Amino acid sequence: MNETAQEQPRTCPKCDQPDSADVIAQNKYRCTKCQYEIAHIDTAPNGSIRGIFGWLKGVGDLIGDRYIIQTVLGKGGFGATYLVEDQRVKGKRWALKEIPEMLFDEYEVSLLSNLDHPSIPIIVDRFNEKGMVYLVLKFGGSRTLATECKRLGRIVFTDLKDWIVQVGQVLEYLHSRNPPIIHRDLKPENVLLDDENRIMLIDFGIAKESSPNEMTRTLGRAASIGFSPPEQVMGTGTDIRSDIYSLAATVYFAVTGQMPVAAHERVSGKALTPPKQIAPELPDVIDNMILKGLSLNVNERPQTVAEFIGVFSAVSQVDEEALLSGKTVQISDLQFGPVIKTQGNRSQPISRSTTQYAEAHNSSIKKLAILLVVVVVLFSAFAGGAYWLFFKDGSNEAPIASAGPEPESLPRETGIADGASPAAVESPFAAPSVVSKPVVPSADSGLSALEILNKRRPVQPESDNQSSVNKAAQTLDSNRVVQQSSTPPKPVARPKPKPKPQPKPIAKTEPKEDNSGWVIIPGQTQKIR
Repeated sequence: MNETAQEQPRTCPKCDQPDSADVIAQNKYRCTKCQYEIAHIDTAPNGSIRGIFGWLKGVGDLIGDRYIIQTVLGKGGFGATYLVEDQRVKGKRWALKEIPEMLFDEYEVSLLSNLDHPSIPIIVDRFNEKGMVYLVLKFGGSRTLATECKRLGRIVFTDLKDWIVQVGQVLEYLHSRNPPIIHRDLKPENVLLDDENRIMLIDFGIAKESSPNEMTRTLGRAASIGFSPPEQVMGTGTDIRSDIYSLAATVYFAVTGQMPVAAHERVSGKALTPPKQIAPELPDVIDNMILKGLSLNVNERPQTVAEFIGVFSAVSQVDEEALLSGKTVQISDLQFGPVIKTQGNRSQPISRSTTQYAEAHNSSIKKLAILLVVVVVLFSAFAGGAYWLFFKDGSNEAPIASAGPEPESLPRETGIADGASPAAVESPFAAPSVVSKPVVPSADSGLSALEILNKRRPVQPESDNQSSVNKAAQTLDSNRVVQQSSTPPKPVARPKPKPKPQPKPIAKTEPKEDNSGWVIIPGQTQKIR
């Protein structure tokens, strides 16, 4: 039953402004301070107000002896949604939707019961009280997109884009149903935000299934000024592109903080201000997509929600600082330039000057890379040359005997005996050996080992034969070094490292017999029997 305005003073649940019922009635049941609608209005078909079905509940009111009102989340044409606290389960909060019994339609309940999506609320309870129907919805937050816009003035795009993508995903889910479900009342007040920044889409009161054989319900003949498309306002029929218009209007309101011009006013010729003129940090591609989504011609809008939110998903992959600082970045085929205020056709995503700036920027990066490569190559060449110059003298030294003359301090004598086999000569290319102490040339140089023994044998006593043989072997070992030059060069000033002592090799020589009947073998003696 309709209520009259002759009641006690009312307090606005949004701004706590107290007013008498008569004053509120004269202001079309809106708060005189914040202009929030604070009653369920009974509107005649011609648009005149016949009365109200009831007042909105205030903060602290108890409903159903269980739920205490904490705040009003939103108010639509046929109901209101509150944030309530459960008194039976302490600390548990729910979203409570209030609908006048005369306006209640079972369609919303049946529709929600068949949907399963994390961004669509679940009905956990239902009851009637004092001419109102209440639906208890699962919700874990206390904000809406509208309250965030009111608190911040307007929402920065980098904070908004994730929420818009989530709204688009739930619309995609609704449109993918058979038949598709059109929400038809998408606006900031119907987008709830929980404590984890997840969205919840509510108020399916005027939603409908897009079926060509189904007539539009009486309650479905409703619209939200500024957010409903012209075909819905004029009643010419709606489809999934109608939700795209409402989604674009919601984004417009969030990024600018201003209500978009109503569709019927735009049809009459009132212009819509591009959102980028109000929010300069908005990327050009987003500005163009919002204007495309708000097209009055349904065929000029994006034909699917995926097409609309695709640019939001792409921008999410860009560094946010690059977007806000005006740097030119490239994402696939999308390019966002610095903030440039232009006039005329704004459908062009990027200006010529921005393209030239991007090309010059890329050219500078290429030149810098080439210069870096050249510097690395030159440094490598310098380092290699310095290494070669510093270490070349030491690298020429070799432990093996050289072909040229040797120092005077290191004379060498041949160790090849007369008549010895060539196999007994030590190869100059053999493994390097440690040079022994210098041997001073003697008068016996050039004589064979046998001649030396014969020359020295007469002066040695017979009892010392064994000692003479050993000394002869030692002399034979020391004469194995070949003297390669008769005129030794000047000594080298650089000292050579002191070699480690190694066992002296014994030359292999053929045993020879002297006149006394002894066979001389290096290291031993044996008399011929």
